[in-house]
Amino acid sequence: MSKIAFWVIIMTLVSFSGAYAEGLDTLIKVGRSMADISSAYDGETKSFNRVKSAVDDGDIKKGMAKEDIRRRYGDPVIANNDSVTNSEKWVYKPAGSTFFKGIRIYLYFDDKGLLDEIKTLS
Repeated sequence: MSKIAFWVIIMTLVSFSGAYAEGLDTLIKVGRSMADISSAYDGETKSFNRVKSAVDDGDIKKGMAKEDIRRRYGDPVIANNDSVTNSEKWVYKPAGSTFFKGIRIYLYFDDKGLLDEIKTLS
């Protein structure tokens, strides 16, 4: 085998192993991202289940402070100002629901941060 042929083979193997390593690195990152997404969905569903049980049992009721609710039951999926009701709206939903379909619980807080209304939508 000539020196040129030997170096061509070596360079080909080195470039192939580098491409393989880059692809493997990408797959590892995707796997970690999927695990992060799965963990977030699990947390979202657990918070929803705690809030739903508390609403069903009457443990979450009008006049409660939003920070007490957050501390006891977890963060909402989203919190924003509702221009229709002029209040802060928190949304809890399980991972299988969207913001438009499936079960969702809306908690509305007045300007003092106290729970004013609870809506459950299916």
